[in-house]
Amino acid sequence: MKNLLSVIITFFFSLLHAQTPYTIGDTYTIHSNILNEDRIIDVQLPQNYSNQDFAKGKYPVVYVLDGDTNFSLVGSLERFSTKFLFRSQPEMIVVGIRNIDRTKDYTPTKSLTKSKDNKLQYETSGGADNFLNFINNELKPFINKKFRTTGFNIIHGHSFGGLFAVYTLVNHPDSFNAYIAIDPSLWWDNKIVFKQAQEKFKTTTIQNKSLYVALAHEKPDAQKDRLEHGNTIRKFCEELLPTTQIYSSWKYYPDYNHGSVPIPASYDAMVALFKGIELPIRDISQKPELVQETYVNFSKKMNYTFLPEESLLLEVIKYTKRINQEENTSKILDYSLKIYPDSKQLKTMKKNEK
Repeated sequence: MKNLLSVIITFFFSLLHAQTPYTIGDTYTIHSNILNEDRIIDVQLPQNYSNQDFAKGKYPVVYVLDGDTNFSLVGSLERFSTKFLFRSQPEMIVVGIRNIDRTKDYTPTKSLTKSKDNKLQYETSGGADNFLNFINNELKPFINKKFRTTGFNIIHGHSFGGLFAVYTLVNHPDSFNAYIAIDPSLWWDNKIVFKQAQEKFKTTTIQNKSLYVALAHEKPDAQKDRLEHGNTIRKFCEELLPTTQIYSSWKYYPDYNHGSVPIPASYDAMVALFKGIELPIRDISQKPELVQETYVNFSKKMNYTFLPEESLLLEVIKYTKRINQEENTSKILDYSLKIYPDSKQLKTMKKNEK
C-alpha cells in the first residue's frame, strides 16, 4: 500500500510538472531614445486576434501604468468582460508598461518636499512630460505598427499613475481618447495639477474626451495628508468636472482603501466609459437592426467609429438561431459579413444557410 501511494504521488507531481504554465500576454523590450533606457512592456491581445477563422479586426488599446501589478488585473477583466453575450466593453489590446522609477515617470513637477533628515523625499520626481513623450512618440508607434489598432486609446493609472492620467488630460488632452484615474495623487506638490485644472477649465474647452475617477475610503482618524488626498479628489470631481464638456463620471468606494480600490474601480471604469455599447440582446431577436443602431449611436456619443467584434456577432447569431428566429439570424449574418467580408466562418455560415 505504501509503495502504491508513493507511485500515485510521484505520478501526480509528474503531471504537475508537465503542465504548460498559464501566462497572460507576451513581453517585449523596446529601447527608448527619449528616456535613454530600455522599457519592458506586456501585451495581451484579444482572445481571437490570431484565429484564422476570424477576419483581421482592429481593436482599441488600453495603456496600463504600473504594469508590473495592474496589467494582469486589466487583462483578466478584459477577458472576462468580452467572453459572453452581454458585453459592457469592447475587446481591447492591453498594454502594460512596467516600472523603472514611477516617481520620476508619473510626477509632473520637481518636488522640494524634504524628509526628516533634510533630504529630498522625491529626488527623481518631475519626469511626466518626458514619459508622456515616450508613450506618444515611441510606444504608440511601436504598438500601432506591430498590432491591428483602431486608434482609440485609453490610459489607466492608479495613485501616481492616476495623477499622470489627470495631468495628461488637463495639459495634453489629445494624447488619449479616454482616461481612468484611480484614487489619483492630486495632493502632489501643493495640489499643482488640481490648480492647473482650475485655470485650464476656465479658458480651454476639452471635447470628445472621457474620464473616470475612483475615490477610495480614508478612515476618519487617518493622517491629515491622507484626508487631504481624498478631499482634493472629491473637490476635483464635484466642483471642477461639472464645469467642463468632458464626458466624466466618478465613484466613491467606501469599502475599499487606496491599495485595494483598483480591483472594483478598473471594472467600473470600463463600464462607465463604454456605457451604451452593450447590446439589448433580448430585443435584438425581434429587431436585428438594433445591433447596427446601438453601435451607430455609441459612435456618435464617443465621436469615434466603433464596430461590433466578430466574436460578439457570432454569439448574437447563435442566440437568435437558438430561439428559432431564422429570418433575423440571416439578417444579422448579412450585416456581419458587411463588416467582416473576409471571415472564413461567416462565409461558411452563409454558404450553409442556402
